[in-house]
Amino acid sequence: MLKQMPPACCRWFPFITLALFTLGILCLPTVTPAAEPASQQWQFSSELLEPIWQGDTVRGESVLFIRDLKTGQTTASLLFPAQKVLKITNSAGDITYEAGRDYLWKPGSRVIRLPSDSRIVWKFPTQLRRPANSQRHKLTHRDGHGEIFFGGRLEYHDMQTCITYTHEPVDWKEITPAFDAKALPRTIQKLRKHDTTSIVLLGDSISTGCNASGWAGGAPFQPAFPELLQENLQHHYQNRIQLTNLSVGGKDTRWALTQVDEVVKADPDLVIIAFGMNDSAGRSAEEYKANTKALMEQIRKQQPRAEFILIAPMLGNRDWIRLNHELFPQYRDALAELTKPGVALADMTSLWTEFFKQKKDWDLTGNGVNHPNDFGHRVYAQVLSTLLIPADETNSAAKTSLPPEVFSLWDGKAPIGDDQFEEADVKLTLHRPVKPNGAVIVICPGGGYQRVVTGGEGHGISAWLNQHGITGVVLEYRMPHGRSFVPLSDAQRAIRTVRANAKAWGIDPAKVGIMGFSAGGHLASTAATHFDAGNADAKDPIERQSSRPDFAILVYPVVTMGETTHGGSKKNLLGPEPTPEMIELFSNEKQVTDQTSPIFLAHAIDDKPVPIKNSQDLYAALQEKQIPSKLLELPNGGHGLNGYKGPSWDAWQKQSLEWLADLKFIPQQDAKE
Repeated sequence: MLKQMPPACCRWFPFITLALFTLGILCLPTVTPAAEPASQQWQFSSELLEPIWQGDTVRGESVLFIRDLKTGQTTASLLFPAQKVLKITNSAGDITYEAGRDYLWKPGSRVIRLPSDSRIVWKFPTQLRRPANSQRHKLTHRDGHGEIFFGGRLEYHDMQTCITYTHEPVDWKEITPAFDAKALPRTIQKLRKHDTTSIVLLGDSISTGCNASGWAGGAPFQPAFPELLQENLQHHYQNRIQLTNLSVGGKDTRWALTQVDEVVKADPDLVIIAFGMNDSAGRSAEEYKANTKALMEQIRKQQPRAEFILIAPMLGNRDWIRLNHELFPQYRDALAELTKPGVALADMTSLWTEFFKQKKDWDLTGNGVNHPNDFGHRVYAQVLSTLLIPADETNSAAKTSLPPEVFSLWDGKAPIGDDQFEEADVKLTLHRPVKPNGAVIVICPGGGYQRVVTGGEGHGISAWLNQHGITGVVLEYRMPHGRSFVPLSDAQRAIRTVRANAKAWGIDPAKVGIMGFSAGGHLASTAATHFDAGNADAKDPIERQSSRPDFAILVYPVVTMGETTHGGSKKNLLGPEPTPEMIELFSNEKQVTDQTSPIFLAHAIDDKPVPIKNSQDLYAALQEKQIPSKLLELPNGGHGLNGYKGPSWDAWQKQSLEWLADLKFIPQQDAKE
């Protein structure tokens, strides 16, 4: 039987349900319901996720100033000797303190001292204790004098201070992670290809986000480490990270074994396993290792390509009598024995061991016992990011693109015709350039109307567009399954949504284009030939917008549903026995009018799955109606243009930009490579 202890105990929901979880463990619930996990007031910053052990600057390190009862001095300690203190603020970030007036420091010292009239919050050590049995949960101090003060939400956050400073570089190679592409090869490959990547997190309440300011609804509203990791990966790779957080407060590795089906249901590329704080009530390292190993084996039986990151957790408060502190390094070593290609270790344990050589638990804690604060959640995200992002990789996309933003197209209620709806969470991923020129393109990746290939034909395209000032919006449209109008409905809604958000997203509503590849090219050509002006009387402001794209770019597109179509796309879109009327309607070369959008086409003459005649027939129809259009017949590359690389791929990108500039949709300078 495990000893009673408060593990990570808060459950991740829009609002936190307070309860005691029992599994041989007593959980400490939060005192009051928390707000939604993150707030729009939080602004992602890649600088905050630069590993603290790299470079010469630590940003926002947390401390809690304590006044010594004997000397009367009020001090706090930093991780590294400070060369220069750049900024000191309260934890909310809305008060900046002044050197000399509010704090004193000496170059080369770890100690920051407060003058008697400082505005910075400080506490007596006695204020961080409570009398025995005075709190809802018994947190007896190891020295037997009272209990550790428990903070269910932001009590410690409100007492702590954040310090940004420079220091001499440090060598922490023995205790910090390093990127190794061979450790998680499938995940890294998928990230680098800009493919949508599914990550499942299974852990305790640390992983639910407990005591991060965003979780608790207080400034600066920083998300917890799972969302920070998600944002950082999306920012670096310019793709969409599908994060499924199955973590539950109060749980351990024994409970995790009951969640295999839930993990597999999310179709994970990467599973992050994060337990230990609750197991440390008494579970041996051998059992902890056996449970973790069994969990991975059971997941891989159903999901053989899944890879894993095993988190060796932070350390809890060393002064808490219930905590078996000696188990943490044993757990870390047990997890290290499980590592191999496809299984990596995220070692928080060693970092916290080093932290505690210089700092106190009250500097780093979120609840006084066993949760991280904002700084700690950032460190968690930094360690995980290091395993997935090369430190020396030049990331031009991150320099020209803002972090991607993901939106629900239909808010879960998507139309299927005849005033019927289905539950479908159709995603739009907005990639905004650092220097926008007002143009925006809705991107429809290919996939034969069977799937959506969001990598090289989606998020990767957005990164390229951002380099030229163009906003990219990746549409993960629904599959038709014979419901022919469903993908078009999504594409039209995407165009309307972009126009409705033009001001907020910094775009010109008269420069809204659509781009498609293969079957996505068919969808884009359908949007360019089937559209309406919007419903001016609609209650929904989005539906008041026109669905006509101002231009279209089609790359090796399926266009016709006739003899030269792609058979799989036709069957998936129209069903096995379509009527002649449906074939005619979705053969877009036959739907061109004098109102059809200007269209740029690029197609290889040796494309066998989708013959170039698809583009040739559409181009001829466009020319007949005198629609501004261009067909770039590429000499080689086949379908997919040699896997999105080579001279043919470069040619369509270069010439499509020049075409957009000639039509005044982008400035001439933005058409240059």
